Amino acid sequence: MRVLVADDHSVYRMGLRELLDSEEEMQVVSEASAGDEAVEKALEVRPDVIVMDVRMPHMSGIQATRKIKQQLPDTGIVMISALDNDPEIFDSIEAGANGFLVKDDEPEALVAAVRNASEGRAYLPPSITKRLMERVANPMGAGRSGRAGHPGESPLTEREISVLRLLALGKRNREIATALGISERTVGNHIVNIYQKLRIKDRAQAIMYAVRNGIINV
Repeated sequence: MRVLVADDHSVYRMGLRELLDSEEEMQVVSEASAGDEAVEKALEVRPDVIVMDVRMPHMSGIQATRKIKQQLPDTGIVMISALDNDPEIFDSIEAGANGFLVKDDEPEALVAAVRNASEGRAYLPPSITKRLMERVANPMGAGRSGRAGHPGESPLTEREISVLRLLALGKRNREIATALGISERTVGNHIVNIYQKLRIKDRAQAIMYAVRNGIINV
């Protein structure tokens, strides 16, 4: 698993390299100290995963993520930040990041996030997942202007999109069934199909997909 580490603090970057290189299946193949350099190095070495600091000189990690995803859509990106700032979390997800961690999270969490990202799967710590759900359920109260969601191209049917929207808003199966006028068993079947089609396994990943694809307001 080839990893690019992008962070403007050399000591922290060195620590990331040592941590990831200590994992048998991982190798840090390049480093960057600025957002524009991260884009350049990504296009040069084409890593499997990038560990990207949110705040860097010349270009932010979020801007760099957008540029990289446009040209290397299969590259996994894990965002890291000194602060668990709500706008940065949502902007990172919308930019295409596979995960978001705070720098004082446990090392094991970063390793898990990199593994997930290499497989195209999402990773969010439980604390951030909870806040994401609260933010999505009450977008206008979070200080961001809401916008109507319009699903783009998706492997999901219209009914599955309806179920996903309610699931991402924190609704229970019984509540989804009542809202859509279907049985709980049918809701359960739809959720299984959604998870299989999107290759996700939990509500946090469902929220990330729904945000990126305009299925729910943010």
